[in-house]
Amino acid sequence: MGRAEATAGGTEAIWSRLATTIERAVDRIAGSSTASLALIAIVALLSFLPGLATLPPIDRDEPRFAQATHQMVETGNYLDIRLQEETRYKKPIGIYWLQSAAVWLTGTGPDAPIGVYRLPSMIGAILAACLTWWLAMAFGRPRAALLAGLLMATTVLLGVEARLSKTDAVLLATTLVAHGALARAWLSPSTERNLRLAAIFWTALGASILIKGPVGLGAIICPLLLLSIVGGSFRWLKQLAPLPGLIWMLVVVAPWFVAIGIASKGAFFQEALGKDLIGKVVSVQESHGAPPGAYLLLMFFTFWPVAAYFTASLSWIMDRFKQPVVLYAVVSVVPFWLAVEAMPTKLPHYVLPLYPLMALATAAALDGGGIRTSGWFARFAASGAALFPFALAVAAGVIAVLLGEPMPVAGILVLLVATAVGLVSGKLFALSPIASSVVAVLTAMITYLGIFGMVLPGYQSIRISENLARTGHAALSCPNPQFASAGYAEPSLVLLAGTKTLLTGGAGAADFLSAGDCRAAFVEKRQLQTFNERADDLGMVVTEAGTVRGYALNGGRILDFHVFVARSATP
Repeated sequence: MGRAEATAGGTEAIWSRLATTIERAVDRIAGSSTASLALIAIVALLSFLPGLATLPPIDRDEPRFAQATHQMVETGNYLDIRLQEETRYKKPIGIYWLQSAAVWLTGTGPDAPIGVYRLPSMIGAILAACLTWWLAMAFGRPRAALLAGLLMATTVLLGVEARLSKTDAVLLATTLVAHGALARAWLSPSTERNLRLAAIFWTALGASILIKGPVGLGAIICPLLLLSIVGGSFRWLKQLAPLPGLIWMLVVVAPWFVAIGIASKGAFFQEALGKDLIGKVVSVQESHGAPPGAYLLLMFFTFWPVAAYFTASLSWIMDRFKQPVVLYAVVSVVPFWLAVEAMPTKLPHYVLPLYPLMALATAAALDGGGIRTSGWFARFAASGAALFPFALAVAAGVIAVLLGEPMPVAGILVLLVATAVGLVSGKLFALSPIASSVVAVLTAMITYLGIFGMVLPGYQSIRISENLARTGHAALSCPNPQFASAGYAEPSLVLLAGTKTLLTGGAGAADFLSAGDCRAAFVEKRQLQTFNERADDLGMVVTEAGTVRGYALNGGRILDFHVFVARSATP
């Protein structure tokens, strides 16, 4: 044997030993429920924590939720939902109550930083990863359950939602609780009432309705109906005590819905159901339209790093349709996926409730040796773990140059480390898909540290609202300053500058400055002429206290602002 062959053989032996070591570690941890849950929770926390407190509020939905909660805490009105003087009746009260609880439990008060408002989302996302394990454990495969939880904990889409003070991470947690109870009832040979499962199931559905209306219920209806049709009987549903359960669910949700219906004179239901929910089903809302198939294409990004293993396991999944774990995943995913693909309005998070089921099917394939490791597609799939962080590293540098930002060297280096770890995952793909997936989980954790924890928080250009609020406060030495914004109406500015911030045009900003002291106006360049003309008409002398330049994520353009105060308001 030549030296080169001996070296190659020794290298392969090292890779083989590494794969075996990882598999044995997975088996040991999977043998303990406590160890499995602890590992999933730790991986989820480390994946979701970077950037939680350092990323700016992301317009537009996140600051709308946070600002509405801010006003609840500020006014003490925990029944109505308002954004400044307008009602915000798009979603029910649940997430606002949770965010209010986070504010009070942390002792930060109404002016809590954005990270506090994100805490329910992060906790919901961690619970979702752990509940993916709990759902998988219903099928009696501990190793598959551990892998499913770890994969879900590092999915891009869940990581994004964990960092946004919105409904979707918490909704996912409540939906998975219902899934876990439903799967256990379906798998049980009994047809007698199981009050424990029934209480879990109906309470979870009630909580999901308080978070986001009927969306969670819609996700559960799919497997409930199709499993009954496939099995030829609905008798197994007796375990969930349907009639008492429905009554209990109504007891959970009715008090607030009745109260808000009375307080709003029915306006809540008209807005939430008529305009928001049904409007998105029948037409494109807020320019969020895309053709059918968009979610399938986005999956390779939003379901990273799981997408590679999922696509490589599709033939195994289709061949084992009658296996309980596969059947449950298919009837839960396919009809809901087709429904959201058909909707005119499309947002990436609409398919989030399906990803734990897809992670479950993927983990079952990993556990059963069902990952295809040969052929060109398998080679492409093996490269997925490394390609994503490498692409992010390149993009981080390019964006810094385009925005005139300092190069995020530390963040790029971390992303390159993630790329190297991803290459290890790719090398292990053919030897052991299980070992490869575990290393892909580590790749994802490092990637999120680099992109969310280091690169994105460092871009000052995207912090327009923060920089405007800071410049405005610096320009005024008086207590409780008030602000107006001309040509920039993002809700993040209201959250950061104050509830009374006036969103107006150039003439309105001049009128605002003339109406009192301790005021500053942020005037975007396109509104400058109108502002100056109105100020001249009013005979008002203004002082430019600063300028702010930044990149608006909504609209994708550079904006230039002038910060003005009335001459008498200068320090």
